[in-house]
Amino acid sequence: MKILKESEKPAEWENPKETPWGRVFLLVGAGVVASFQIGKVPPVLPGIRIDLQMSLFLVSWVLSIFNVTGLFLGPLAGALADRLGHRRLLLWGLVIQAGGSFVGALAASPALLLGTRVLEGLGFLIIATAAPSLIFKIVRPEQVRLALGIWSAFVPIGMTLVMLGAPLIVGTFGWRGLWQVNALILLGYALVLKNRTRDLTRTAGGPKTGWRLILEDVWKTATAPGPVVLALIFSTYALEWVTVMGFFPTLLMENRGFQAGSSSLLTAVMVAVNIPGNFMGGWLLQRGWRRWRIIAFSSLIMAAGSLVIFNPGFPFALQYLSCLIFSGVGGMIPAAVFGGVPVFAPSRKLVATTNGLIIQGSQLGQVIGPPLLAWTVSTTGTWQAAPWLLVTSAFLGTALSLVLAVLEKKSLPD
Repeated sequence: MKILKESEKPAEWENPKETPWGRVFLLVGAGVVASFQIGKVPPVLPGIRIDLQMSLFLVSWVLSIFNVTGLFLGPLAGALADRLGHRRLLLWGLVIQAGGSFVGALAASPALLLGTRVLEGLGFLIIATAAPSLIFKIVRPEQVRLALGIWSAFVPIGMTLVMLGAPLIVGTFGWRGLWQVNALILLGYALVLKNRTRDLTRTAGGPKTGWRLILEDVWKTATAPGPVVLALIFSTYALEWVTVMGFFPTLLMENRGFQAGSSSLLTAVMVAVNIPGNFMGGWLLQRGWRRWRIIAFSSLIMAAGSLVIFNPGFPFALQYLSCLIFSGVGGMIPAAVFGGVPVFAPSRKLVATTNGLIIQGSQLGQVIGPPLLAWTVSTTGTWQAAPWLLVTSAFLGTALSLVLAVLEKKSLPD
C-alpha cells in the first residue's frame, strides 16, 4: 500500500499561491448546515415521541436511520464525487436535505418521518464526502492539515448552533416548524454556494466515466488497510459520542427533572466543547504527535467518562463535568482520522472515495449505537447498564489505534 506524505503536492492538483480561506470556510459552512439535521433531533425527541406516539426504541431510530444511507453507500458516494464532480454533488446534497426536512415537517406517522430522515441522511453523506475533497484541492499543501482540522469540527459546530436556536423556534412553532426552518436554510445556503463557487467547477472532480471504473475505485479503497482501519476507528467514536449526545436531553429530563429548554442548552454546551477538541487534535498532529497515540488516549478517556455519565449515584456536577471531558477529549479523534485521509488514500484521485469510507464507518456507529443503548435501557429498566456498550466500543477503538500504529510504522522510511 502506497501512503502519501501529508506534505506531498500531487502534480494534478492546481494549488493556488495563497489559500482562499473565505472559500474554505464557505465549504465548511455547507457541512455545518448539513449537521443541523443531526442536532435538531435531540432537543425535540421527547416531543416527537409524544406527538407520533413512538416507543423509546422506535424514536431512537429518528436519530439512527439518518445514517443508514451512509452505512451502505459511503464509498460509492465518494467515488461518484471523485468522478462526476464534487461541487455538483455538494449542491445536490443540500437540495436533497432540504426536501427531506420539508416533507418530514408534514409527517403524520412514524414511517413517513423515518423515511424523510433517510433522505436527509443521503444529502448529508454527499456533502460530507464532497466538501472536504474540494477543500483539499484549493488549499496550499502545507496548510492541508490545518484546513482539514477546521473541517473536522463541522458536526459539533452545526449541532451546537441548532441546539441553541431550537428552543426559540420550537417554543413558537413546535418541532415541525424547526424542520421547515431547516429546509429554508439549506435551500438558501445552496443558492449562496452556487453563486460563490462557479469557478471551482474546473477542479471539481475527475472525468465522467462508467460504473465499472467507479466500482473499481470503491473496491480499491475498501480493500486498502489504512482507510479500513480509519473507518472502523471512526465507527467506535461515532457510536459513543452520538449515543451520549442523542440521549443526554432525555436522561436529564427523566432522571434529573430538567425542562426541555435547559436540557437542550446543557447538551449544546456538551457538543460545543467537542469543537476545541477537534482543533487540539489537529494542533497535536502539527506538533508531531503520532496519530494512533491521540486516538488511543482519547478513547480511554471516553471510556472512563461514560462510567460516570450514566451513574445516578454521582452528583450531577460530576456527571456533567464527565460529559464535557468525554466530548472535549473525544473531539481529537475526528481530527486525527480526517487528517489521515490524504495520508492513507490508495491514490491521489481517491480522496473523496476514502472520505466516503470514513463516513461509512461513522454511520455504522451512529446506526447501531442509539438503538442498542435504547434496547439495553428498556430491557434492564435502568440507564446504569448503558456504559458497558460505550466502554466496549472505546476499548475496540484503542485496539484499532494499535493496528494503525503498525501501518504508520510500515509507511516510514528505513
